[in-house]
Amino acid sequence: MKRIRPYARHRSFRSGTWLRPAAAFAAALVLAWIAGCGGPSGGKGQDAAPGETIYVEGTVSLRGSRPFPLLLLEAKDGAIYMIDTSPKAEELKNLDGMTVGVTAKVLPGVKGDAPALSVFAYDLLPLPSGEKPIVGVVVSATLEQVVMQADDGAIWFIEGGFKTVFIDLAGARVWIVGDRRYANNTKDGEVRSINVTEYGVIRSPQQGIEIR
Repeated sequence: MKRIRPYARHRSFRSGTWLRPAAAFAAALVLAWIAGCGGPSGGKGQDAAPGETIYVEGTVSLRGSRPFPLLLLEAKDGAIYMIDTSPKAEELKNLDGMTVGVTAKVLPGVKGDAPALSVFAYDLLPLPSGEKPIVGVVVSATLEQVVMQADDGAIWFIEGGFKTVFIDLAGARVWIVGDRRYANNTKDGEVRSINVTEYGVIRSPQQGIEIR
């Protein structure tokens, strides 16, 4: 069984106006790091005009330290994008280190040649193991049964050693991978269950369920 990545990996930070001076300082440090890396190169976003919608694949990266981390997307071609102010920022912060495909609008560039994107949709791409995460909301969770409704409407019954962890995650948006099983039931139709081997929290129950 794979070991779960630390929950801290899926952090979520909320910023207030009083944090702006320190956040600006943190931004300067990160942009200096970007410049030291030679800046972004290539990538459709480099040639796109502000307001244009583009699709980019890359790795979500939180840079800096608490309580002022900056959210970046490190594209597969080496380009680096600022996505800290995106509508999906709170969810993406909980996906640090994950590979995603984002649909976003290009914002005016900032000092340091780090283009900014406003991400309004994204998909989780396969893990290094090749497994494609199932994303959805934990709709009910008890000791006897944990049920997740995936984004495509499919209902999954969560099994395995991590099952009890989901009892505290009712209402949370999560991603899961594991051994999938399918069975036909004359009463309920196709029944899908998954022996979860790895998971992550995208939105905690406290953050609420976003209407999609």
